[in-house]
Amino acid sequence: PAEQLAQGKALRAAMGARPVLLAASTREGEEALLLEAVQRAGSTPALLIIVPRHPQRFDDVAALITARGLRMQRRSARMAIDATTEVLLGDSMGEMFTYYAACDVVLMGGSFLPYGAHSLIEPCAAGKPVVIGPSVFNFAEAATAAVTAGAALSAPDLTAAYALALELAADGARCQRVGDAGIAFTVAHRGAAARVMSLIQIRE
Repeated sequence: PAEQLAQGKALRAAMGARPVLLAASTREGEEALLLEAVQRAGSTPALLIIVPRHPQRFDDVAALITARGLRMQRRSARMAIDATTEVLLGDSMGEMFTYYAACDVVLMGGSFLPYGAHSLIEPCAAGKPVVIGPSVFNFAEAATAAVTAGAALSAPDLTAAYALALELAADGARCQRVGDAGIAFTVAHRGAAARVMSLIQIRE
């Protein structure tokens, strides 16, 4: 949606020059692994946005971030992002495309523990590089096609995925190439409904 993309671009501009990584639609257990990866990396050169898949987990994830000693803000507070904030908790509803537009690289939730992932087509359509984990059985065909097209990269676990996302975000040219490949990937696979309807009409 154009309005959400515009909001996301404005939000990204307000975040400053540091890289912004988005952990999108995370599932239970993944946030803890991701925060461990962040802390193992030492300094936190990037702003991490975590958007849990299920809203009933917002408070639990907030408590998890706080327990790790990381400086956090909540999107629902609608406050300017402080330069010292390390994690922005995406605890708002209906803003996923805003978050996609506001980030540099997407870590696709649900793919780092055996949940089967969530749709990586949306961040690809927004022109964002996507890093996926090993569990993609819900979107196996799309994941394979996206990796083959250069629109997504695969990592064996969240530690490797976080490192890869940081590497991507730091390389503007590569980040742009992967994002552009994502747009091309989604454009190339549009029109399925029209093709199915044409086949039905031919058979009639």
